[in-house]
Amino acid sequence: MFTRHTVVSIRCLGLAAALAAFPFERGLADTETPSPAPEIPAMEAVLATDQPVGPPAASQAAAGSADHSSLELGNPNGLDLPDARATELPAVADGQEPTPAIRLLPEEDGEPAGAAEETPEAAEGGVIELPRTADDPPLEPVPDPLESETPIIEAASFKGVTPGVTTLEQVQKVWGAPREITRQDGMLVHLYAINPFDRIEVSYFDNEVTSVVVRFQRSFPARTVAEQLELGGMVPVLISNELGEILGQAYPERGVLFAFDPSDVPGKPTMQVAQIILEPITAESFVLRAETHLGTEYQQSQRDLEYAITLEQDNARAHWLLSRIQLTLGAFEEALASSARAVELDGGEVRYRVTRAQVLGQVGDLKAAIAEAEQAVQSADRRPHVKARALCLLGDLHASGGRPDYRRALKHHMDAIRVAAALVEEKHPAVRLAAKEVLIDAHLGAAHDIAWGEWDDKATAVPEWLARAKAVVEDVIENELGDEEHRFRLATRALAACVGLRGEVDPGAWTEEALRTGELLVEAAGGQPERAARLRWELGMALYDALQVYQMRDEHELALQFGEKAIDYLEEAADAASAPTTGYLLGRLYFRLGAMHAIRDGNHREATVWFDRALREIDKPIPPGAAAELGRHGETFVSMGVSYWETEQHDRAVELTDQGLAFMQQAVEQGSLDAEALAVPYNNLSAMHRQMGREEEARRFEQMAAQPKDARLR
Repeated sequence: MFTRHTVVSIRCLGLAAALAAFPFERGLADTETPSPAPEIPAMEAVLATDQPVGPPAASQAAAGSADHSSLELGNPNGLDLPDARATELPAVADGQEPTPAIRLLPEEDGEPAGAAEETPEAAEGGVIELPRTADDPPLEPVPDPLESETPIIEAASFKGVTPGVTTLEQVQKVWGAPREITRQDGMLVHLYAINPFDRIEVSYFDNEVTSVVVRFQRSFPARTVAEQLELGGMVPVLISNELGEILGQAYPERGVLFAFDPSDVPGKPTMQVAQIILEPITAESFVLRAETHLGTEYQQSQRDLEYAITLEQDNARAHWLLSRIQLTLGAFEEALASSARAVELDGGEVRYRVTRAQVLGQVGDLKAAIAEAEQAVQSADRRPHVKARALCLLGDLHASGGRPDYRRALKHHMDAIRVAAALVEEKHPAVRLAAKEVLIDAHLGAAHDIAWGEWDDKATAVPEWLARAKAVVEDVIENELGDEEHRFRLATRALAACVGLRGEVDPGAWTEEALRTGELLVEAAGGQPERAARLRWELGMALYDALQVYQMRDEHELALQFGEKAIDYLEEAADAASAPTTGYLLGRLYFRLGAMHAIRDGNHREATVWFDRALREIDKPIPPGAAAELGRHGETFVSMGVSYWETEQHDRAVELTDQGLAFMQQAVEQGSLDAEALAVPYNNLSAMHRQMGREEEARRFEQMAAQPKDARLR
């Protein structure tokens, strides 16, 4: 999984003071026929490569009932601790709009990088000996974080002191007078020594404890300390600075943070805990954990964000991230509401507007989507990587809908390439990666624009644009720890471009790559059902594109072969999906296979078997995301009517043709279909009624077919 660097916004002053030696900074994550056909614009140069950066993090989201009562952590130096090793957690995968994150790397055999000079000695049996007391209970097994039940959210305390709850007077009543009193960043800090800890710092604001920092005399492995503190049933989120250097890890359900020893190896954390910080439970750590694996654990991330919003209703970032998950899951109405709320709370954050435009585009409101994306472009001059993403999105929007403008789309995609290409050597890893992601998508977008538009020599140009996109993909894999999902994205979108070329390019290599990478990713996502379902769906749609290309090339056996494979993947994905477009798209694939039997073999009886399956999915209100395809939807019904007529199902044939005509008339009224297209259903209905002995109806439709196109709707 490629590197995503999460930068934490530290809201608690106590935490900022406690990690003074580990600075945290907020960073930037984040068909018309032109005549004559124009020449294809020259392609942009491929980006330069950079050195790899630190690894990404991922964690499992969890949320439970809000309870800020005290949960004692006990004595961190009081038990025998096994020499546990950190395990690798699921990494982040993201799509259109990269979200920086990090992941936990396993410690290698031998000494961990950057370990403190003084380390615990291994006793017999491999147990690390730490100072302990006779009253400490024995260590018990800790459940696997990925298999345990959702942890209860409960603030941690240390020896009777709970941040956000305990007052200064109560601390002094329990612990006595501090050894030292200082002020740091305007906050009152009391220093204590409580055996076996020489230094415990308690920060106050308005006489209430805001943080407790427990400093170790020597560091210990993070996994070991987590098990000691009974945090093993929770998944932490790792904290990094703007350069991707991992500084520590937090446990949102407990308000606990581990601060790590600095690492001498770039990109590799020591995973050695130098101090523990306790804070009140806040929304920020839940938001960070959700963002860390936004593209993998959808439901768990959603729970984290929903809980964060209960803690902080006006958290714009939480609403933004939630809208992205909802969009991925096909919950378009919820995504509309969440993205609107994010923009309402922080309209100056350009990324929120970009996501809002994406959502509007998905529900078919292209006019509003384009306006939102254009505003994002105008507002992003100081954030060029976000501007590049907005320009790329503008290209995608202009290339979609019932009347795509491929010339304008190509212009925006090339503008996005120019802006992003200037950032590929940026030192900030999140900006650099975001720019490279835009370069991939913009080159793929340009290939799509050319393939589907009217251009000279596009059968030569499109493969060249795809080759440029592939070069960027390989750069991200080599230098940014990218993975097979990048190759999968490339292959699936290349197949969509091949459809636009109407069979002029052999799709074999891209089909093979889509199958190879898609199956690998589905297998790897076995423990993440929502992600696995999404990958199956994307693979099925890619094979659907392959079917269409092979059909255009008159390679019908291959078309049927990949069509059947597409159905297997799409049906399996549909069982786990609830998006309104799921059934619609699956129904269109059934129709496509039926149409092949009708057109190629004249086997209308076999065709109607497929059409029966199609109608169960598409004979219902068209989903919002497919509203621009109303004309094609109507033509589908008209086409099916022919096969039902040929199989002597005359009443059914007339019914379907009437339905199709109604859809096509609506499309003409909304401007997405030419009125002359209505001649086909009019003529079909005229012939059907005449053969059924309904001469008056036959003459009426015959006259409508003969009318000038401007009069056909009257």
